[in-house]
Amino acid sequence: MNNFADEKPTPVEVWLSQKNMTITCRVVREDESVDELDIDSLSMRGAEREITGWLIEQGYKPDGRWQIEAEDRGEPAETWRRFKLAS
Repeated sequence: MNNFADEKPTPVEVWLSQKNMTITCRVVREDESVDELDIDSLSMRGAEREITGWLIEQGYKPDGRWQIEAEDRGEPAETWRRFKLAS
């Protein structure tokens, strides 16, 4: 997933957005820099699991639950979650 793992680790906030069948993933760092990561999943729930698992492999742990920011026809269209470095 891009060069995200090569950068200095800091707490991050992950934003997933879905429009039609396309899901985008933006990772925002403390300094407000943003990385866009590729997501293979076709559903928001799958994308949440995919990015959570990948970030855990990178040494992060979830800090809270996924939050729904916007919905489209009763389904999540934008969600976010914070991750911090695992101790």
